[in-house]
Amino acid sequence: MYVKKMLTHLLLSFLFLGPVVIHGQIVLETTYSHSGTYASLPLSGNKFYLMDVGNSQCRIYNTNHSLWKTINLSVPANNYLYDIKYLSENLFSTDNSLCLAYVYYSYNETGQYYSYNAKIVKENGTVLLSIPGCQYLYLHTLDDGSTKLVAYSYNYAVFPSTIITSVYNLPGSLVSTTEKGMEAMAPPMPNPAREQANIPYLLPAGHSRGQLVIFDIQGKRLASWPIENASGVLTIPVASFPRGTYIYHIEAGTYRSESNKIILQ
Repeated sequence: MYVKKMLTHLLLSFLFLGPVVIHGQIVLETTYSHSGTYASLPLSGNKFYLMDVGNSQCRIYNTNHSLWKTINLSVPANNYLYDIKYLSENLFSTDNSLCLAYVYYSYNETGQYYSYNAKIVKENGTVLLSIPGCQYLYLHTLDDGSTKLVAYSYNYAVFPSTIITSVYNLPGSLVSTTEKGMEAMAPPMPNPAREQANIPYLLPAGHSRGQLVIFDIQGKRLASWPIENASGVLTIPVASFPRGTYIYHIEAGTYRSESNKIILQ
């Protein structure tokens, strides 16, 4: 009789407590006032790093969001940080140094064009590589195990703008997977555009061909251009389009990227 009463009491207790939550929940850990992402460092572990444009800094945090290191980046006067990529160890050097790549830019108000430059540096400020005119950087690991850095440099001071694609062989390899498969496209440049637009892209793994499709703001398909490499920058002519706002995305097989916006003026 006693056992039966205890079982009844336990059953009633569960009923009053309500359903037990067995599923995990999405929990906000923290927020940052700058753009950032994660990197997996072979020696130092997982880190979160962000770009502080106002202070020309890369700040790096531990997984508990405590500050680990601050790297001050050399940015000339009247220039501003545009991007920080590939925080790494033993990628750009083989001496266990913490390194990164960054891009900065300036705006010529008279000619109304942007100028970009890229640098690869160690955390102590030692410059490993400077690439004049470079706006975009991408890493590729080949089947033979080698790691290549592809840099796209532009001269917007002339029309049509010129492009130089430079390929560098790196001494190390990328351990972090945070930037692999970044199918989301960087913003088009220039934007607004007048005669032509340069659109960087990165196709998902397993795809080396695709197309860029542009639509008007009502969703009507207007034109497309073929993509013949896994990553790069596609230059499209836009002078014949009426002024206004347009939407574009990348298609490759069954894959379709998020849409991006470009303004023509």
